[in-house]
Amino acid sequence: MSGTIVLGIGNRLGGDDAAGTCVVDMLNPALRALSSGRHRDKALFPTEIMAIDAGTVPESFTSVIRQHRPDLLILVDAADMGLPPGSLRIIAPEKISVLSFSTHHMPLSMFISYIKEFCGKILCVGVQPEQTETGRRISKGVGKSVKRLAESILEGRVAEIPLLE
Repeated sequence: MSGTIVLGIGNRLGGDDAAGTCVVDMLNPALRALSSGRHRDKALFPTEIMAIDAGTVPESFTSVIRQHRPDLLILVDAADMGLPPGSLRIIAPEKISVLSFSTHHMPLSMFISYIKEFCGKILCVGVQPEQTETGRRISKGVGKSVKRLAESILEGRVAEIPLLE
């Protein structure tokens, strides 16, 4: 096992439901710059990171996860946690089935149970949406949180996000 895979989950046409995919959008240009040798500092970025936009079908990427067998798999998705918009929380696997996540073809809890044997550790990061109306853009507050989350991932600080109680 090696490295980290970030799987951004969400619907780009559903307002804040796009939070996970927006994290990937922010990570990929930074990762390209790092891998090209510019700004590459092994002390700051000791692990390789792959960021994937899974849209609403994270199960389509099980073969990539099986192939790479990451030390850490980070799932990022909008989740109604009953918190202020833009709040970030790590969600324990046993709480995933009781929360309202964005529309998926397969329940996220089932997806996690299928892929867990291929990963060292799995973190599910929920982003509290403000609105998920079709055709709306991501809200300002959620956009700021998404940026903060992308920075935390790049800096290896994602585990500092509070656990959902």
